[in-house]
Amino acid sequence: MLAATGHSYLAYLPFALAVCTAVVLLALTVELGHVVRDGRVARPSGLPFAVLAPAIFVCQEHFERLLHDGTFPWDAALDRTFVAGLVLQLPFAAVAFIVARFLLRAVCSLGRILGGPPPRSVSIIAARPRVAFVSAPRVPVLALGYGSRGPPVSSL
Repeated sequence: MLAATGHSYLAYLPFALAVCTAVVLLALTVELGHVVRDGRVARPSGLPFAVLAPAIFVCQEHFERLLHDGTFPWDAALDRTFVAGLVLQLPFAAVAFIVARFLLRAVCSLGRILGGPPPRSVSIIAARPRVAFVSAPRVPVLALGYGSRGPPVSSL
């Protein structure tokens, strides 16, 4: 039935969900490392969520129809189902934004727990131990009796 309706690619949905989950877990792990290391907290912007969800929907619908019919669907945006699907992308984008903020707050809380107190700003130069160099007094060469160049004169 999926192949007949042009949705045969949905057979790969479990693999795509596994890849997306792995990418999200990797990104959250990297963010956890940033929070633990230097206390930096990320603040997600809502603009990518509001723009990407409808843009991906538009691309998906056009490519589905292109692959199914073999011609580019110039009139796809005029269909009622297309407009309804496009409008429904905004609530899903809002839910995705809320979930992303929740996950980042959870990671930040976990990072603060694992990281302990926030690091103090310490200069590397101030943190190095100071080494005192003691230099021996220099004795001028003429004071030693060797005023001229060359080997010393031997007394026989």
